[in-house]
Amino acid sequence: PMALQYSITAIGTMMVQSALNILGSTLVAAFTAASKIEQVVTQAYVAMGTTMATYGAQNIGAGNVPRIRQGFKACTILGIGYSLVAATFIMTKYMTYLFVSEDVDIIMSSVDIYLKCIGLFFIPLAIVNIYRNGIQGLGYGLLPMMAGVAELIGRGVVARIAARERSYLGVCLASPAAWVLAGGLLIAMYYYIMNVHMKKMFGDYNQKV
Repeated sequence: PMALQYSITAIGTMMVQSALNILGSTLVAAFTAASKIEQVVTQAYVAMGTTMATYGAQNIGAGNVPRIRQGFKACTILGIGYSLVAATFIMTKYMTYLFVSEDVDIIMSSVDIYLKCIGLFFIPLAIVNIYRNGIQGLGYGLLPMMAGVAELIGRGVVARIAARERSYLGVCLASPAAWVLAGGLLIAMYYYIMNVHMKKMFGDYNQKV
């Protein structure tokens, strides 16, 4: 399921790239440079997701649902805190000099637009990584895949609109739209699992230590 989910995400990324390609080489270069900066600062979210997958699997195996709740809560707080710091960090446009050696002044403003767009939505990105992998760790493969479909829809719709309007801002907002849709769906899934399905499996688990 995880491999299929990443394939779905890749399709959305290809749609964004197609919309970007029609905007010209300068904007493609700006987007590429900004994406490199994004990749550096978002590796922490990948680590959080991997951690929650393992943590969820261990604790669901032990039947310790309160610890699962505590883990999700703690990782969510960590993710929000990191998102605020990371967003502030990448919105400092001078980071571009670390990744681009030529024509920096030409693409600087376009890089700045992309980084501001994604920085404002780092919290939903944290939610996506934490809850998608965490829910998979609990043994639910189909539900996170549905969130992947929502991510594809959000990214694809915004990318098509951006291509039609030839809007660089629209291309920059494609991923944030995907994160918001998928993140909202994943939170709903998590509360359903915790408040409905876990009670059916473990009874009144809130009384367990």
